[in-house]
Amino acid sequence: MTQVLLKSNTKTTEFGHLTSIDLELNAVILELFYLACLSFEHGPSAAHMYVSEYSGEVKSIAHENLFDVLGSFENISKKSADWVLSRALFYHDNQRRRAMADQEKTKAEDKQQSVIEKKLGNLDKAHALRRKLIKDGADPDEVNRLIGGMLFDQRAKLLPGPDNG
Repeated sequence: MTQVLLKSNTKTTEFGHLTSIDLELNAVILELFYLACLSFEHGPSAAHMYVSEYSGEVKSIAHENLFDVLGSFENISKKSADWVLSRALFYHDNQRRRAMADQEKTKAEDKQQSVIEKKLGNLDKAHALRRKLIKDGADPDEVNRLIGGMLFDQRAKLLPGPDNG
């Protein structure tokens, strides 16, 4: 069993609070993490594993200062979880560097509208990639790129769960 903790700092988001879109995006991040691990471990048969042997469970949700979701996955190894976490962090850091470079451009945009559009765009990308992975399979690194970007946009971190040692 592998656990992963998604920590999202909702106070530092553009709105300063948790929105319903944030809830869905955070849930999709955990789902994509699971799919990336299955793809890493099982390659093309990951879609079959996902559909026939789904073993993900949300163990706990906490909303205080941060929004934390603890997910538990029975049929993925620590090795694949560590690989996905390290790659997601790499792409998260790339997104941060790009955001710093584009800071002037972002200031000129109407913030609230662009934030909602970006969140909805992330949901569309995530759902499309999930459908693609289930139907045809996908490169786990493609999933990691999307996870990294979504983590950056959500001001979130994906960490090994407390039982992973």
